[in-house]
Amino acid sequence: MNLTFSERSNSAIKRLVDLCYPTPLSPTELLLTEPLDDLLYRSSTPNNDERIDVEDEQAITLSSSIRAHQFTSSKRIISDFIVAVDSGVVNLGQLMGGGVAFAIRGAATCYSGKNILVLRYNTGALLLTPQNKLAVFRYVGERLGKPDLYVMQNATGKLVPRPAAIDNANQMQDRCRNFVERMIQEEAIGVLAANNGGILLVDGALAVSYDTPKGYLQKMLEYARYKAIDVCAISKRSSIAMGGIPIDMLFDSYPTFVGYAPLMEVMEVERHAYEQQNMRAPEDITAGTEVFAARFGFGPPGITFRVDTSKSWGSTDADIINDVYNKCQIYGGYPKPLIDAHQYSSFLGGESVNLLADLVVRTNLRVKEQQSLGVLFEPFGSFGK
Repeated sequence: MNLTFSERSNSAIKRLVDLCYPTPLSPTELLLTEPLDDLLYRSSTPNNDERIDVEDEQAITLSSSIRAHQFTSSKRIISDFIVAVDSGVVNLGQLMGGGVAFAIRGAATCYSGKNILVLRYNTGALLLTPQNKLAVFRYVGERLGKPDLYVMQNATGKLVPRPAAIDNANQMQDRCRNFVERMIQEEAIGVLAANNGGILLVDGALAVSYDTPKGYLQKMLEYARYKAIDVCAISKRSSIAMGGIPIDMLFDSYPTFVGYAPLMEVMEVERHAYEQQNMRAPEDITAGTEVFAARFGFGPPGITFRVDTSKSWGSTDADIINDVYNKCQIYGGYPKPLIDAHQYSSFLGGESVNLLADLVVRTNLRVKEQQSLGVLFEPFGSFGK
């Protein structure tokens, strides 16, 4: 196996970094951090085509409308090129004057046969302050095709934040992390297109969200479709229920079953029956072409996932989920390319301290550790409170 690393960036991520690049601040500005011992050992926090018609002898019936199928061998010849994308963010502290310091790392793990190329994208320490955050998030909205996503222009042309969009540190960090991850996904699609297509694996769902405008997601998936790129998104958590049963419990009565159940058509029928309750339509749940419940392995780690697929021309959604199962190593019931993308986008505790030191040198910030009484409660098992 040949494993290669490459440090990467692109113009969109570089523009974000430039807008957030720390400049020397007032000597009175104070950055509150977690106790440095905690920071030292803390890591990052992690995210109308025809329907398939699959019939096989090994299908099981979960209900009158849901049929599940075991994985089968790949029935088509496609590129073995698979790219998985994930990202992480580490908090470095909050400014007393309002603002937050953090860093983002993204990774794209590229698999081609036995060769693995890991593309890593590092922003370095970023600083969002009341002086720069409106420009930063106006740019993010413009790049995602919706300038007013987070920041609007009022009648006088002045930039003002949308209500509850970038009010706190967690929101600002996660908006930036999501943006970096989308830019890496764009670049991954470009890499796949240049190599005659393949599969893009992403962590999460192909869903329109507060951070991802519908037009942007649709254009990205449409471009992938025309470039022979199948997209598969795997969610470790989902709030979707079928007939009152959550997706992650659909296979509980079949502990040794490994396979998948297509849900889109069932969702359409079920939600149409309850349309008076204003339930979200299936097309609002996913921008993909199908939603599956899938279990990639059995036993204690045999979790059932929500899997969104977006098929390219000439593919079926069943082709995609079977190819993910057959072409990816499965570790603990989860595709290894996504495990690797998560690991390579994580920060180690020591890196957090180095990033904080670099930030202090560049900005003349004073640092104060937040006081903690955690040591008084450790004997009582209060970890995590």
